[in-house]
This record gives sequence, structure tokens and C-alpha cells, in this order.
Amino acid sequence: MYWFFRNILWVVLRIIFRIEVKGKENINTREKLIICSNHISILDPLILAITYNRQIHFMAKKELFEIPIIGKLFYKVGAFPVDRKKADLKSIKQSLKILKEDKVLGIFPEGTRVNTIDKNNVKDGIGMMANRANSDILPVHIETEYKIFRKVKVTYKPIVKIDKFLEVPKELKNRTITLAAYNEIYDLSE
Repeated sequence: MYWFFRNILWVVLRIIFRIEVKGKENINTREKLIICSNHISILDPLILAITYNRQIHFMAKKELFEIPIIGKLFYKVGAFPVDRKKADLKSIKQSLKILKEDKVLGIFPEGTRVNTIDKNNVKDGIGMMANRANSDILPVHIETEYKIFRKVKVTYKPIVKIDKFLEVPKELKNRTITLAAYNEIYDLSE
């Protein structure tokens, strides 16, 4: 089901937008991976899906799954709900299961769409999941206004290797990993 919809979207979105992909050399095609991107539009997961060559299992707000037809479709394409208002153990377990199966997990670090860069808005879930699953992170930056026939620039950044954080103290590890990915997304330096 995922590939059916992905291929249709690939055609439709490439007609509507001029999609430019950079950093293809950073795309990991065989191992478990967390893809994290800035989130400016509801179209972002679709753009990531058509520009990446493996199925991405997106974590999405639970409210989307409450919409009768949309919710069922999201499940069919491998997405799963998260309750953003609390620590959602079910979604954490689902995320770790996806990574344990060497699949690709898609997460947006702020947990919602944002228009500004603010490290205080980023959640530590990415770091926690990467740490617990021993998974690398592929940061992605999407730059666009999503206007018809305009450019959508998708930049796959260098992979954040989880083994780089082996010496980080346990109490700082999740935040440190999260901020490393976040800094790559937005080209921020510490």
C-alpha cells in the first residue's frame, strides 16, 4: 500500500512542485535509521516519502488517526499515532520495534509544524530512541513555501552516527543526540 501511494504522490507532487534533492550521498539504504526533518507543512511527510528510497514509518499526531478514512489510510502506509500531550509509551514501543526490525522511522523534532528555529521547542524523543535502539539519525532540511510550480529544496544532511555519543554521560545523552540532529537540520553550530 505504501509504494502504491508513494508512486502516485511522486508523479503528482513532481507536477505541482519543482523538487530538488541535495545530499543524496547521505542516504543510507540498508540499516535502521531515524529520519528527522524540520516541519513547516502537512506536506513534509509526503515530500520525504517521495525523495527517500525506503518506506518511512512516520510518527503522527493521534488526532489524524481519529479522522475515519484518513486514520485507516495512515495505518495502511505504516504510520502510527502519538499522543503529543504526554509520554506515550505505546508509540515509543512502536518506534523501537520499527528500528529493531531495521526499518526507517520518521519523526519531526519539535513534534508539530513550526516556522521559527528554537532549541527550546525540540523534544528529546529522537535522542532517546536513537540511544535505546542504537540507531543513526539522518537529518533533513526542507526549504519551500509550498506554492504551486515553485521549488521544494530537500537537503539530506550528513548522518549523525550514534557511536559518536558513547562517552557522553547517561543523563545528558538523549538531549545531546537530539541537539546534534537538530543542529544539522538547521545548520546551527554549538
